[in-house]
Amino acid sequence: MSGFEQKFRIFSMLCTEDYLIRYANKGLYKRSLKELDNGVTVQYTWDEASVSCQLSDGIQCTLENTLDQWKCSCPADNICKHILISILYYQREHHAEDTVNQGEEASSADFESSSDVDDHEAVQIQNIHSLVMESRFRWMIESDLAPLVKSYSSSLIEEVLFRLRYPEQIEVVDDSLLTVRLVKQEIEVSFTEEASLAKALCKVKQTAGHMAKLEALLRYRMQHGLNDTEALSGKVHDAKFSIETVRECRSMLADLLKTGLARLPQSYMAQLETLAIAAHSGQLPDVERSLRGIQGELQLFFNRHVRFSMQSMLDRVSKLYLALQVLEEEKVSAFKQSQLIGRFRSKYYMVPALHLYGLGADAWETRSGYRGITYYFYCFDDQEIYTYSDVRAVYYKDDQFSYTEHYGSFTPWLPNLTFRQFAGEEVQFRSVKVNEEHRLSSGEGAKLTLLPRTGVEEVKLGKYMQDVASVLAEDSRPCELFSAPKERLAMIKVARVVEHRFNKQSQDLILTMESDNGETLDLTLPYSTEWQTMIKRLESGYGAGTLEHFYAFVRIEQQRIYPISFLKGQTVISLKLDAGYGRTGRFGRL
Repeated sequence: MSGFEQKFRIFSMLCTEDYLIRYANKGLYKRSLKELDNGVTVQYTWDEASVSCQLSDGIQCTLENTLDQWKCSCPADNICKHILISILYYQREHHAEDTVNQGEEASSADFESSSDVDDHEAVQIQNIHSLVMESRFRWMIESDLAPLVKSYSSSLIEEVLFRLRYPEQIEVVDDSLLTVRLVKQEIEVSFTEEASLAKALCKVKQTAGHMAKLEALLRYRMQHGLNDTEALSGKVHDAKFSIETVRECRSMLADLLKTGLARLPQSYMAQLETLAIAAHSGQLPDVERSLRGIQGELQLFFNRHVRFSMQSMLDRVSKLYLALQVLEEEKVSAFKQSQLIGRFRSKYYMVPALHLYGLGADAWETRSGYRGITYYFYCFDDQEIYTYSDVRAVYYKDDQFSYTEHYGSFTPWLPNLTFRQFAGEEVQFRSVKVNEEHRLSSGEGAKLTLLPRTGVEEVKLGKYMQDVASVLAEDSRPCELFSAPKERLAMIKVARVVEHRFNKQSQDLILTMESDNGETLDLTLPYSTEWQTMIKRLESGYGAGTLEHFYAFVRIEQQRIYPISFLKGQTVISLKLDAGYGRTGRFGRL
């Protein structure tokens, strides 16, 4: 037996039914078996690195010890039945030959000793087969990822890395192919012995199939204790920005810190606007946002507004100055630079499914010139808060945003569902896109299903369910330069509202809540002309006086607690949007 014939013999042993079907298809495999049953035969001519197969029907094929390289005289572009027939005929002939040889050995030796030898050989063959199988797929753990992902774009790698944040059970079948099944997504990827993602088999086609192959490989490696996130992150981010704009912004902030607010001219506002426009042109979105935030704080200072905060102003200036200094020095990685630069538009990635529980909605306006409504949801899948925001820039005079109009409009996912209803529903999303901050996209393709709403008392809210002492405790989370600030949100169980008063000095309505243990907590509602109806209703006690044994969903910011919504049973009241527009009658059902 020649050297290549020995290799081909081992290869044919690995060509199981599953292996051949995955490379071709089930129909082609069955047709090949039928041709063999009808009497087709094959003659083999062995070369140094290939075998020429002459079929009795006149077709000629050339095979190697892999299905990645083959030739056939038929006009088929893809793998054909003649290739499968050549392999299957060799398997049958070889198996018949082995059977005859084993019969001859058994008749010429002692039966008992022959059985012992056969058992010993069977164990050896099984061990050798296991070692061969293990070594064939060792590349999935030991190979360098760089050449494997060379053909992948940075956006595809980034989306796969995002998917890895979500738990996904995998099932592994180690056979002639190593198959990784992504259980939740119901996708199977079969890897060959060749270290190549292009050679992996997946029924999902095009871009989705390419991502499934890489995700399956990375999750398989994770199961073996390998984490490739950091190594791949460097291939994703390519930070490009205007270094001149960075220097100009830092110089201006340095002048601000030297001059001080007391001697700062109001013309400084125009300079900030000019720099914000320059930051936009210089591909520095987060710098632009920070400059507009500082501009908003300065406007409060020049207007001697009661809500101006020196600490907030100092925090904004300090963080932006440090970020600009790091960017100017250009000593950090492209990944770190991209975190400081930010994005004009968030990237959204497809998530197979999300089970969400509505917690209410909050209307807001920023000092950097944006207005919007944010809808909050608790996710049962990863125990995190997800949001959907309807936002508009209003820093130009002609731009308007009506809270009432947008709150009453229909959602993009279900044509008969308003955002007002959406805020208090329990829903199931399929194929929905989300970004790194757990914000939902309104893009096409997502499927939304309404579920029977569970009473809030039965929902386990994990880390977000807090008592009064936890809410009042100092926020111990570190302020990181290379991460976006996160809202501090909490759900509090309230026994009753014991007092409501309006602070004329700070222009805030204060609602004092009491827990079942007798602890009290002040909730702050800042006054605004937009919410004057809601403030007056709550100040007069209209509806709020009857509130007992409910839950308050709140945001904690600078040691103040701002209520977003009240919940009880299946009912949700978004304070600004429901109480502010005459729907306080719903308080009676809490």
